[in-house]
Amino acid sequence: MKKKKKENLKPNAFAWLIYRIYSSILMKLKFNVKYDRTEFNSRNKKEGCVVLYNHACNYDHYISTAFFKRTKVNYVVSNRFMFNPLIKVVLNLVHAIHRDQFKNDTASILKMKRVIERRGVIAIAPAGQVTIHGDMPYINPVIVKLLKMCKADVYTLQTTGSYLAAPKWSLSKRKYPISVKCVKTLSKEEIKSLDTDTLYNKIINDLNVNDRVIQKNKNIEIKGKNLACGLENILFMCPKCKNKYTFISNDNTLKCKCCGNTVIYNKYGFLEKSSDFDVLLENESLWCEYQKQQIMGQIKAKTYYKESNVSFYSNPNKEFKLELVGCGKLIYENDSLKYIGTYLGSDIIKEFNLNILTQFPFSPNVRFNIPDDSGMLEFVPDNKQEVFEWATLIDAYHTLLIEVKEDAAS
Repeated sequence: MKKKKKENLKPNAFAWLIYRIYSSILMKLKFNVKYDRTEFNSRNKKEGCVVLYNHACNYDHYISTAFFKRTKVNYVVSNRFMFNPLIKVVLNLVHAIHRDQFKNDTASILKMKRVIERRGVIAIAPAGQVTIHGDMPYINPVIVKLLKMCKADVYTLQTTGSYLAAPKWSLSKRKYPISVKCVKTLSKEEIKSLDTDTLYNKIINDLNVNDRVIQKNKNIEIKGKNLACGLENILFMCPKCKNKYTFISNDNTLKCKCCGNTVIYNKYGFLEKSSDFDVLLENESLWCEYQKQQIMGQIKAKTYYKESNVSFYSNPNKEFKLELVGCGKLIYENDSLKYIGTYLGSDIIKEFNLNILTQFPFSPNVRFNIPDDSGMLEFVPDNKQEVFEWATLIDAYHTLLIEVKEDAAS
């Protein structure tokens, strides 16, 4: 009987070298990133470990790769990256572990376990996607089960400044100092002995890096022009007139075209009124929470209705290639989410189970994805400013489900 060939999980040395050098140069020139590798360098190199990192900007992989230097790491990344042919080649060479966002994926978990058993290093962002407003996103407690399965020491890369340097919503170039420090979050002995809640709280504590809180004490100027450009794609509701999609950005200001409400995004990354007549929330995180609470209230009252004309992209052949498969309407009404439209030339109605959805992966003013076992399902609204409202809707619905479960348990 032919012996099964052992799976190669080690990142390609040459590919990692090129990726590391490119990342180091890019991050030095773009942000002059500073690194504190003391804790990571003192780890037990004869054993594998897990490295968590907060996910505040789209450059995080470059930042962390430059941090790791010669230590070749297996990244855990979203399957979404595999749909880019060039990135797919790089990820395959460095043996990144790709998985579906916000879905159960046993195969990727088993692969992580095998990497650790072979004394490798796993790097993963537990949030699953970049924070849109600077505050730490929801971290699924399932991360504790994953770490228990890996049975290895856990470290956390705490990156500060990355949200203010390159927020996910921003459409302009900025400069702001970034620094990275590694801390040891859990030993493998602690993972074995501590209860789930304690482990989860320690993970959250080390991942919870908030640039705005730090900036209040530092007051470092953000260098760049048009700093407010892109904010209109996440601040979709005017708190003064309650109309949606009415903000227009210009330079460092947002102005509602309905009521004239004007907000300034200052050079330190904080929101200000233009006059005493203007209405705002203190920061974009509170603004996003305000929008979420408005939707939650309407969901409870059964008055929330959302309908978007969308283009539907998917991978019907299960390959890493997206194609336009249809168009139609995506509708939320009375605890129901469904797509009514075409799919590969046929009329369909596809309903989604809201009870298992926690987040929509999205890119503001571009697209959002609905996690589904049938494949990659990507939707592009005709009005692309609606993207973040859909992401907020599913976040609001998931929060309400958690509240119901907590009330039932108490």
